[in-house]
Amino acid sequence: METPNWSIHHAVPGVVSFQVIAALIGLYVSFSLASKAYRIFIYPHYVSPLRHLPGPKDGNFLMGQVIKDFASGNPNEPFMGWMRKWPNVDFIRYLSFFNSDSLLVVSLAAQKEILGKHCYSFAKPPLYSKLAADIVGRGLGVAEVHEHMAQRKVLNVLFGLTNLKKYMPVFRRTGRELVRLFEQAIDKNNGYIKLTPTFSKLTLDIMGIFALGIELNNLEGSTIFEACYHDMFEPPLAGQLLIAINAYFPIRWLPIKLNRDFIRAKDIVRSQLRDIVKERIAELQGEKAYPSTRQSVTEADDLLTFLVREKYLKEGEDGRKWTETEILEQIITFMAAGHETTAISLVWATHMLSLYPDVASRLRKEARELLATKPDPDYLELETLPYMDKFTKELFRYLSSAVLIPRCALEDVTVLGTFIPKGTNVMVMPALFHHNPTIWGEDCDEFNPDRWDNITDKITDPYALAAFSQGPRVCIGRAMAILQFKSIVVELVSRFEFKNVEGVDVEVLNPNLLYRPKSGLNIRVKRAN
Repeated sequence: METPNWSIHHAVPGVVSFQVIAALIGLYVSFSLASKAYRIFIYPHYVSPLRHLPGPKDGNFLMGQVIKDFASGNPNEPFMGWMRKWPNVDFIRYLSFFNSDSLLVVSLAAQKEILGKHCYSFAKPPLYSKLAADIVGRGLGVAEVHEHMAQRKVLNVLFGLTNLKKYMPVFRRTGRELVRLFEQAIDKNNGYIKLTPTFSKLTLDIMGIFALGIELNNLEGSTIFEACYHDMFEPPLAGQLLIAINAYFPIRWLPIKLNRDFIRAKDIVRSQLRDIVKERIAELQGEKAYPSTRQSVTEADDLLTFLVREKYLKEGEDGRKWTETEILEQIITFMAAGHETTAISLVWATHMLSLYPDVASRLRKEARELLATKPDPDYLELETLPYMDKFTKELFRYLSSAVLIPRCALEDVTVLGTFIPKGTNVMVMPALFHHNPTIWGEDCDEFNPDRWDNITDKITDPYALAAFSQGPRVCIGRAMAILQFKSIVVELVSRFEFKNVEGVDVEVLNPNLLYRPKSGLNIRVKRAN
């Protein structure tokens, strides 16, 4: 009888273990690939509960409508075209990156549900939050649900009309500084002005006072803040594409100049603001080594001083204090978002005044009548200008600086009979509501301030004008933006006429978070008779 060869049998368990591990890895990889293939090629076309909704069917086999969006040359397209094709539906369904489901909100009723009733069933999509946070920080703009409600409660005090009225002297003074610059351009440069950087400097100066209590003096010459924000908000085309790609795939680590420029600008802004926050904290704690950097230009506290006093040095209702970093993130948010959106609105307003001299003439007459009796108009006196009010509303309708209000379902939710699965991206685009003929009539693509004299029930709906969003997450700076806007337009239109030098159709940046013109938008100004 032969003796078994035990050495062979002792080797088998090791071989088997290796084979089992290899098989498990193979199964895992196969399952992952099959799962990805299912989500990309099968689920969206044959399983998704949204597949029966109206929407485009001509997307790329892998990228959906993303390529068409980037190639359109306009951030409102191809979405505007879809709305015109299906103007009476609640949602349009389209495929995005890797054929993921996305919904475009079309009806006022659907917008009310998303931004109002079901507001906290949706949050900003992670990709968008990542994209925005690189520029505007991680303050109120990207906070969600309970964190957003708590932050909003704190900040509402600063953005209430009672406090904002105290900033009227700031708005008037900066408007007059802008008048001085326009006068110099007339004398030295035949009246030619590049609007985007000029208005960005103006509104950045205002936010320097409001958010920091510091005179930045950008209108007197470019500062490090203005230069860095320009690099972040208006990169070249390749830089815009990098920003968009980075939202999906982290590529900021790539050692290329565009990445280095963006990171440098972002880091400089953050470093400068962090130093100011540290100094203000030390000052308010009574450390003599830090003399005050603030200018007493208003009776109101600036945002930074308010937050340090009320949230850093005191415990809140939840029994905790904010950290230095939490305060910094709020300051970053309001410095970036607070100045650029208003600046772009002023750019578009000036452009429209150059295209519609009759509108400018009516505004000028109204503004001059006010300034003749009230050289320093207050809030109520600005609000009593009927044509200015119509012009402001029409400008924000016709050319909203906000491109989209993105949301992502945090849970399964049913809206107006449409089941929206958790994780679905839902896009609210102000331009789609502002140019929908079922809301504004067949002349919705015409710029006409007088349309506000004959408003319909749909137009009186607050959600019909979505430039600042609506619902619990409506833009906290809406009142401030409108007050700045009117104050500055009154100063400019009362003194100048504007001549268009770039034609009616202006190229805009795409992709971009804001609806902003390329190349700064040149215009020519001359003194009005």
